[in-house]
Amino acid sequence: MDPTLIDPDLIYAKTVAGEKAMQERTRVVQRNIRMVLILVDGNATVAELCNRTGNAQLTQNALIVLENDGFIERKAERDPLWGRRDKSGRHAKADDQRLASEFSTFGNRDESALVQSRPSDSGAPGILRLNPDHARQSSLSPSSLPQVPSHSGAHSDTVHQQDDELAASSPASAEKTLSRLARLMTRTHSGTATDLPDLKAIRRGGRGWHLAWPLTVVLGAVALSALLFLVAMLFPYARYLPEVEAALALHAGQPVKVDDLRVSFYPRPGLLLGSVQLGDAGEIRIAELRLQPVFSTLLSSNVLFREIDLSGIELSAAAISSLSRMFASAVRESASTGALRVTVDKADVSFAGLGTGEMRGELGLSPHDGLLQTVSLHSADHSLQLEAKPIDEGLAVQIEGLGWRPSPKSPYLFDSLTLKGEIRASTFTIDHVEMRIFGGLAEGAAVLRADRQRSMSGEISFERISAKRFGEALGIGGQFEGNVNGKVKFAATSDTWSDILSALYADGEMTMTRGSLGGIDLPEAVRRVSATPATLGGATRFEQLSGALRLTPTSYRLSRLVLNAGLMQSTGQLEVSHDLQLRGRMDVQMRGHADHTAKQVTISGPLKSPQLQTPSP
Repeated sequence: MDPTLIDPDLIYAKTVAGEKAMQERTRVVQRNIRMVLILVDGNATVAELCNRTGNAQLTQNALIVLENDGFIERKAERDPLWGRRDKSGRHAKADDQRLASEFSTFGNRDESALVQSRPSDSGAPGILRLNPDHARQSSLSPSSLPQVPSHSGAHSDTVHQQDDELAASSPASAEKTLSRLARLMTRTHSGTATDLPDLKAIRRGGRGWHLAWPLTVVLGAVALSALLFLVAMLFPYARYLPEVEAALALHAGQPVKVDDLRVSFYPRPGLLLGSVQLGDAGEIRIAELRLQPVFSTLLSSNVLFREIDLSGIELSAAAISSLSRMFASAVRESASTGALRVTVDKADVSFAGLGTGEMRGELGLSPHDGLLQTVSLHSADHSLQLEAKPIDEGLAVQIEGLGWRPSPKSPYLFDSLTLKGEIRASTFTIDHVEMRIFGGLAEGAAVLRADRQRSMSGEISFERISAKRFGEALGIGGQFEGNVNGKVKFAATSDTWSDILSALYADGEMTMTRGSLGGIDLPEAVRRVSATPATLGGATRFEQLSGALRLTPTSYRLSRLVLNAGLMQSTGQLEVSHDLQLRGRMDVQMRGHADHTAKQVTISGPLKSPQLQTPSP
């Protein structure tokens, strides 16, 4: 067979033997023939295979050899709508006219572009033929034109004789086939056929902007949410304030006044009531009260609140007792509402003005009757925790602290704190308090009263307290060092709690071990006998210093002092005034000397640099 007679539009496919030859190199040994066998895929035409190899003569000869050996075969049946690729590119240099489509035309419906086939070439005068020059002027890409496979030989401008005979012998069958193909093309392609007036023309130009249904749903949801948000923000809630106040008063059992009512979405959505006052004289004041209902219960007779948030409330003993009565009244009066959780934020817990700073937590309600059981609060850094339980005519309080400082600038840092007591009316009875502070341990009991004046009294024992750290906290400096053990009783009365420590009176006994008196060098003062006071510096180290301790608003007095420092023994008294002036007298006896007579040393001057004087005998 002459390779030039191979139809360039012919498609070859591998046979079973060809597939096996792909795997067994011994069946097809020549490299050129094996390369062409590999390229045959059942979709590429002869022209495309020639373009891939770059040698048309070699490719066609290899195809003839492979076909004769049974490794490939011609692909007889192809889909006329989808299988045919663009032919215009492969025949652009051909001089003869090609058949573009036997069943449809696209683009401009100019009748001059359509010509009937010649009777001498075809026996079917009803079949239309497209003018090739006009087809090349169309703006449609060749790939969009459905093609009919051509089995012509060298003269490709005529319709195959078998097709002509079928068209001539059975015109009704041709029309039926044309109608069936037109319907199929209408479902699978956006174009139209010129000879089918029921099909719409192709729309030239840009397509309209269309939204997919998921995006439409999302945009609709966003628009609806924005509309609901605007309605919620612009709704006139103020006109319903009287009804809200009446409903709250019914459940609280006492008058309620609300200054503001609105809907809030941040940080949590809910109904926000501003500046709420409960009681005739406004015993309970709440900056913001947020109600978060369970939406499924809004239309029912029993409205349930998921959370009630009390923000900016002063929780005194009276306020907690009032809240307890309010919840009890709400349970008795009506069961139409309920709350799953009541939280507290920015709460100032205080006893007659003596507070702990802002705390947060929640109110523990009974799961059975909804009564207030506990109030559990903690500071922002969780260094202090408070738990209060309503009792008969009072409140049981338990406070625990860890690394707690009463205020950011307070010199008192509690390593740990445990306090238990009861509040009744204006009296806070501390049954037991244990504090680890200044490196030691202090524990005792006290009573705080808030009548006309603020007062406190109690007793406390301490051990291993660092005298240096305690002196620095009191403001007298860290000149005195040692571990202090002792026990004192104290009392104070003042108009305000902030001045209560400056009005403190305390009496007790103390013992200091392994310490020193900074700035007071008693051995050096005894050695230097001088009639005039002199600043000697230095320090007196001792094993033990004991005596009586008395604290007043104006001074700190150590009396009946006994100091033991090896061979030296001294007795006397020291006093530090409120303005940090030191005065005192110590009788020093040096037991290692021949003279065992005690010598008097007078101490005076500022605490930072005291002056010592030892008069001659």
